Amino acid sequence: MKPDINWIQIPSGYATIGSNEEDMKKASEFWKDKLLNPAYGREKKFQKWLYKEFPSYQPYINEFFISDTVVTNEWYQSYCDETGKPYPESLTNLELGGGKDHPAWGMDIEEAFSFCQWLSGKLGYEVLIPTEEEWEYAARGNTRHQYPWGDEFDPSYCNTHESNIEKTTPVRHYEKGRSLFGLYDMGGNVEEWVNTKYHIYEGGIEVVDDLTETLGSDYYILKGGSFARGGDLCRVARRHGKHPDPVFRFTGFRVVTRQKQHIKVGV
Repeated sequence: MKPDINWIQIPSGYATIGSNEEDMKKASEFWKDKLLNPAYGREKKFQKWLYKEFPSYQPYINEFFISDTVVTNEWYQSYCDETGKPYPESLTNLELGGGKDHPAWGMDIEEAFSFCQWLSGKLGYEVLIPTEEEWEYAARGNTRHQYPWGDEFDPSYCNTHESNIEKTTPVRHYEKGRSLFGLYDMGGNVEEWVNTKYHIYEGGIEVVDDLTETLGSDYYILKGGSFARGGDLCRVARRHGKHPDPVFRFTGFRVVTRQKQHIKVGV
């Protein structure tokens, strides 16, 4: 099967990446007493993590095209069936959401790269995983929105721990939660791999935490949060990583292309 991707055109322009002091203060004030582990707020760990987003900067991003949803179970099953790759947990654990229109999850980034190679061959043009800058730009353009849908967290706009669903949902379930350019699930459902390793933004500070201690200082970044974790991870600027605890295994990805001449753009 050749996946029928709804490509969203993201025009060239300046993106707002990361957070400034005001953004971090706003996030800290809202989330410090709402975190799944309240100690993170009391002990100022959350406030320290926010400095991974600092300072904000505005790079120029060339036009690209991005899938309106993450890769679904249906797409990923086709890849596994054709290549002999093992099924991820999203295809075997129906209790946590195994429908064909649910997100594929449970793969590491190398498996995501392999999927992109397969899909490029199927489509006849190069398909990649978005960079962190492309992902943030697709989520909020040149605004300073905290979340893909705006500035206020709302559990009815996304699938996070606060939504009390406790499993994945179909990838086009949350109309109100669509991003500035119309993408689904850029906050919640499953965390998304981006093709950028963690690095300190120019002018930023080094942050040592459980991720750097476990993964080192150049791990691949995850964005957007998941149904299993709190809405603080839905913040567009948040920079997460693949923590080895099983509650963080809900990782998927969406795809991008820069080959305009080959694609039909969606709406």
